[in-house]
Amino acid sequence: MTVVRFFFMILTFLTGLLGITTFSINEAQGVLKADLQRADAGNEYAGSNLLNIPLLWKPTDTISALDPIDLTVFQNASLTIKPFTDVRKKPSEIGINVEQKSSGKIRYVTTRDNVAEWLTDRFGKILSEFDITVVKSGGTLSLEADIAKFYVTEESAYKADIGLKVRLRSKNEEVLWEGMIAVSSNRWGSSYKAENYHEALSNACIDVAYNLLKNDSFLQAVKKGK
Repeated sequence: MTVVRFFFMILTFLTGLLGITTFSINEAQGVLKADLQRADAGNEYAGSNLLNIPLLWKPTDTISALDPIDLTVFQNASLTIKPFTDVRKKPSEIGINVEQKSSGKIRYVTTRDNVAEWLTDRFGKILSEFDITVVKSGGTLSLEADIAKFYVTEESAYKADIGLKVRLRSKNEEVLWEGMIAVSSNRWGSSYKAENYHEALSNACIDVAYNLLKNDSFLQAVKKGK
């Protein structure tokens, strides 16, 4: 007899005496499975201090320092940023420190914030800094994205990777362009410091928007669809 089945029999007997609604064996196993999953997650992040940190905008790079791009295709056009979708397996996990992996010490970084909401808002603000007209609704074009990667790996330096599968839509929801935009951004910093994770991710956000705006096929789709 399994431990779970024995536990279920005792629970059924006691709840019957007390007049309490009983659980099914599947419900009991479900509760146990959920508890084990929470315990596994806790063990995975044991020894990590940067857990549930907020997402903060702290770029060290500036848009004005980037090479200029011809964005005249956006004249007489407006862009609505639709909510991004986070398709990562671990939405709260945004970084890892592997400086001491040889000794078995790995430390993680997680956030309590919604990455998709944060990146949707930030992406619109970045595009506005490129003098693109961004509106909350009713734009001549709309842009949406699936977040495939949003992560910092810290070893000898901070390496931020962002990958977005972007779709540009016309006003009638026709997909005008779809493509994967991925960037890596490196910077130095102190060991396992929240501020440096914020800086690396913020710089990568600027880079991914910049790389999208440099994409010739994307710009041609904007020209066609506006």
